[in-house]
Amino acid sequence: MKAFVLVALVACSEPRVIQPSAAHPFDVQDSRSIDANVKAQRRLVPAEAYLRAYLTWFGGLAPIDIQHKGGGDLFGQWADYLAALGLPDYAHDFPRTSQSNTMMLATFGRLGEVLCVRAAEHDLHASAPLPSRVVFAFELKPHPSLNEFAAGFDVLHRTFLGYPADLAPKGRLGRFYSLYQQVAAAHPQSAHLSADETGWVAVCTALVIHPEAELY
Repeated sequence: MKAFVLVALVACSEPRVIQPSAAHPFDVQDSRSIDANVKAQRRLVPAEAYLRAYLTWFGGLAPIDIQHKGGGDLFGQWADYLAALGLPDYAHDFPRTSQSNTMMLATFGRLGEVLCVRAAEHDLHASAPLPSRVVFAFELKPHPSLNEFAAGFDVLHRTFLGYPADLAPKGRLGRFYSLYQQVAAAHPQSAHLSADETGWVAVCTALVIHPEAELY
C-alpha cells in the first residue's frame, strides 16, 4: 500500500526539467589551408556524356530514334554531326576534339532544339495524358499569364537544371517569359506547332543548352 501511494505521488508531482548547459565552442586543435591551385589542365567533358544526358532527359531515346523521327528537315543523319559534336572519326583519321568551339556549341543547340520539337509533338499533339508526357508534363494554356507560365516553367526547370525555379537567380523567370512571348508572337500557327507550342519549344531549348545544365 505504501508503495502504491509513493508511485501515485511521484506520478502527480511536477516533472523535473533539466536545463541545458551553456554552449562552449570547441577548442581549435589544428587548422589547415585549402590548396585551391589548379593541379591539372581543364579537360572537356566527353561528348558521349552530353549525348547520354540529352537522350535521358527526353525519355531514354536511342540515337537512331532521333535520326528517324526527326526527319530530314529537322536533323538529318548523325554522320553529318558527329565531327561537329567533337567525336572522333577513325575512318578518316580525325581525332577527338579536346576544346570546345562555336561549331560544337551550335550543334548541341541544334540537337536540343530537335529534341524539344519532338517532345512537343509527342506530348502535345497526341493528346497524351500528363503521366505519360516526357517533358511538357503540365497543362499548356494559350497566352498564359506570368503566373500560369511560371507553373510550366518550373516543371522544365526541374527537368533540365535539377532544382525549382524559385531558387534560381533573380530575374530568370521574367527573362524566360519574355523569350516565350517574343517567340510565340514571331511564329504564328504552322503545320507542325502552334504559336504557344513554339514558344514553349524555345524555352525548352534555352534550358537544355543553359550553362547550368552542364554542371552535373
